[in-house]
Amino acid sequence: MTSDQMIYYLIPAAIICIIALILTIKIGIDPDDKDYDRKTKSHFTNMSVIYAVTFIPALILTVVYFIYG
Repeated sequence: MTSDQMIYYLIPAAIICIIALILTIKIGIDPDDKDYDRKTKSHFTNMSVIYAVTFIPALILTVVYFIYG
């Protein structure tokens, strides 16, 4: 796989990482909210899902790039 072909994988990965960053900031933006403690479990779940969706494909694509690139 040439580096020209990898750009088609890197662009969506970069977009997903930017979306994850925005969502992470949005989730943690207001810790002074009166319901923040009640929502903490869902916040951690949301953040875990965001990072799993972004980190696992990025790791796989990195390994694929260095093995086949």
